[in-house]
Amino acid sequence: MLAGLLGVVAVAALDGTWVRLKMCPAEDCRWVFYDHARNRTGVWCQMAECGNRRKVREHRSRRRATSTAPPRCSWWG
Repeated sequence: MLAGLLGVVAVAALDGTWVRLKMCPAEDCRWVFYDHARNRTGVWCQMAECGNRRKVREHRSRRRATSTAPPRCSWWG
């Protein structure tokens, strides 16, 4: 496994694709991934996992920060 990884790193360094190897920015993820995007803008190892968790967290944070709705009455339901 380590030999395979080192082989991939060596080939990437030689053929100029090293810049496409990126580390996932999720706090709880340690994966390194190959960015297949044409313009090298890939961010997440898997958007369905790491990217989605981050986007949901940011969305909820924005909603809490901008929430100005008055509290609902308990008798209103």
